[in-house]
Amino acid sequence: MTAQDEQATRRVPEVGAELVNPVAGSRTVFRATAASTGGAYVEVEQTYRAHSPKPPLHLHPNQDEHFTVLSGHLHAVLDGVESDLFAGDELEVPRGVAHQMWGAADEPTVIVWRTTPALRTDQLYCDLWSAAAETEFVPDVVRAYQVTLRYAEEFQLC
Repeated sequence: MTAQDEQATRRVPEVGAELVNPVAGSRTVFRATAASTGGAYVEVEQTYRAHSPKPPLHLHPNQDEHFTVLSGHLHAVLDGVESDLFAGDELEVPRGVAHQMWGAADEPTVIVWRTTPALRTDQLYCDLWSAAAETEFVPDVVRAYQVTLRYAEEFQLC
């Protein structure tokens, strides 16, 4: 195991841990972690700022995702089909399906996001946040991409 891998292993969050990105205006709160569910799933409450930036098109080769919109307006692209979701709406993203989603409201959008099985998803979130924090949250696409390369079982760009 490399020193970088060991460092990533130490970043496993606990239930209730928060990852806040003041530049992106996002907040992630862990409602369940791989450890707390025995690896069954990871669940976060995610807050996106008003009209948040569109993330890259990606997929999860070994995991399914379930999203529930608590407030705001989530715009999603799932396998090339666009949809708008509002409070109470749910969206299933099967493993291997390319997708994107972002807050499209004039106010923050809050969702609950469950990824099944957990694999190392919670570590991925923490490593991406740490990489952003190291640059004082100035976006660094190359650095973020380098992090995702360590998590090919959980995340792949399309």
